[in-house]
Amino acid sequence: MGEEEKLKIPKIKKGTVIDHIDAGYALTIMDVIGLGEKQNLMTIGVNIESKKYKIKDIIKVENIFLTETQMQQIAILAPNATISLIEDYNVIQKINLKLPSIIKKLIKCPNITCISNSEKEPIDSEFTILEEKPLKIQCVYCDRILNLDELVFIKKKSEKPIKQRLEL
Repeated sequence: MGEEEKLKIPKIKKGTVIDHIDAGYALTIMDVIGLGEKQNLMTIGVNIESKKYKIKDIIKVENIFLTETQMQQIAILAPNATISLIEDYNVIQKINLKLPSIIKKLIKCPNITCISNSEKEPIDSEFTILEEKPLKIQCVYCDRILNLDELVFIKKKSEKPIKQRLEL
């Protein structure tokens, strides 16, 4: 194999690959979903050539399987991303993420007077998608409109990761 044919990002034995991330968002995704707090081996590629998207980012994490919440957060930040679950160097499941039409309980409304921020009312935040590219969402309670760079994700307490098992 020639020097140019070698993989730029090595394969992982077991874990998760987050691919087709919009260029420049890999580190943001790692921060939002809490991967930066883990001690697992991670490979991060930023501004990698892509046939489909021209340039992209990619994250490979050994021995970590993402939760449903983490996948939803990635879909908001990088709706074209794909998640591949890996066992013994093989893809056992590939998930194409899609931006939902309504985002519930994931993003905090920055309007301090919004009812979703009231401690007296047990109301979860909820946003509708106005535009996908560039992302523009609207709070259903106070009508505040947010762009991608204004999003503040709600940190979840412990949530069980989705772990797929290879059945023989």
